[in-house]
Amino acid sequence: MRRYKIKINQEKLEHLKNQLKPGKSYLALVGIIVFFFIPEVIAFFYGEEIRAFFQAKEDSALGVSKLLYKELKSLGENSFFNIALGFVFVIWFFKERKK
Repeated sequence: MRRYKIKINQEKLEHLKNQLKPGKSYLALVGIIVFFFIPEVIAFFYGEEIRAFFQAKEDSALGVSKLLYKELKSLGENSFFNIALGFVFVIWFFKERKK
């Protein structure tokens, strides 16, 4: 078996690593809010209605649809994991990068 030695230019490697890191834009902050916080706020205020809606659909469904509606009822519950993960991302967003 042959082994090949690859010569790596460290400066180019560092430049490529810096290019691949995700940037912090306000669009990222909007995404954090939309995907982590707004669904939890909706679930807090309309949780009962969401569960009642999917319970009614589950009662009239057959087969796999019944399982789907059973799982969708959990959308009306608050997920503290989602909220915590959202806060971690917000902290990451506002944290200064050390150079």
